[in-house]
Amino acid sequence: MFKRVCTFVLAAGIVFGAAGSAGAQTQAAASSGSDGGWKVTVYPVLVWVPLGIDIDVNVPPVAGGGGGGGGSIVNGSLDGAFLGGFSVSHRFWRIDADGLWAAFGGDRPQNPKLTVHVDAVYAHATGGLRVYKDLYVIGGVRRYALKYDVKVADYPNFQSKPGVWDPVIGLGWHYAGKKLEAHATFDGGGFGVGADVDIAAAFHVDWKPVHFFGLTGGYQVLYLKGSDTVGGREFAFTQTLHGPIAGIGFYF
Repeated sequence: MFKRVCTFVLAAGIVFGAAGSAGAQTQAAASSGSDGGWKVTVYPVLVWVPLGIDIDVNVPPVAGGGGGGGGSIVNGSLDGAFLGGFSVSHRFWRIDADGLWAAFGGDRPQNPKLTVHVDAVYAHATGGLRVYKDLYVIGGVRRYALKYDVKVADYPNFQSKPGVWDPVIGLGWHYAGKKLEAHATFDGGGFGVGADVDIAAAFHVDWKPVHFFGLTGGYQVLYLKGSDTVGGREFAFTQTLHGPIAGIGFYF
């Protein structure tokens, strides 16, 4: 767990370091919210390709004994993913929301053989208050609706459908220039309300060649640790996904 925390602290540092660098390179552009008006951004299509997929599960024994155990996958795979979102800002506050569908999994060939498949529906919404220049304090909720299909050795498939609502708090950095925007967020939550630990970090840069249309690209990291009760027994899971994102945006 300590290693994972260090990894996410490092990721947050990279995210906000990259954000600061992007802002330094665009000082000549107009500052965020300088006109004091409403700003709306819609991302109808965002492609997310997790390059790193890490899943660890602990399956309870099936009725009659046997079938318990689990561990970490060795070979991760992505079947498909879709991500979209929008943001609304006005003067000192902003709202961000996004959603994700992804199907992923992996296996461990050596004994005991382990195969895991996950369908995930994810939604995230936060409100932010600007506290200094382009820096925001943010808070909101994140929803995970998951379906795990796990097979350990030759035992029957084990299925679980955990769903969690997690309160999250964190920081956001949002720079909006005339031709270039840069956005970075880092938030965490769970606190045992839904998941035990729920952490996310993201960074993306938007290039707007024309006033209402632009291209966006960046990187996103998601980490979730939680459990579900199935038949009176606990099923524990931990998953990490990280990879680049790219898509289009409309700006109003």
